[in-house]
Amino acid sequence: MILAGLQNSSLIDYPGKVACVAFLTGCNFTCPYCHNPELARGRFPQRIALDRFLAFLSQRRLLLDGVVVSGGEPTLNPDLPALRRAVKKLGLPVKL
Repeated sequence: MILAGLQNSSLIDYPGKVACVAFLTGCNFTCPYCHNPELARGRFPQRIALDRFLAFLSQRRLLLDGVVVSGGEPTLNPDLPALRRAVKKLGLPVKL
């Protein structure tokens, strides 16, 4: 799995928690109101391997209260269940 972007911390995407936001690839919609239209067009601002992302989370585990998974449309990514399990193993809740 390749993540298309990462916001290191957010105070608004997971109400009541300090979270990071991971942006997944794989959206095939072209919603006119999309806040990340480049992901649907196959242009990714970053390319972050899953192992690098999990290492980042492990290092920041005491600073984060959760992980937000966004996109594109993250539920279209076939690797979403594996990502969720890996993040949960680190003791962090996941919000879609």
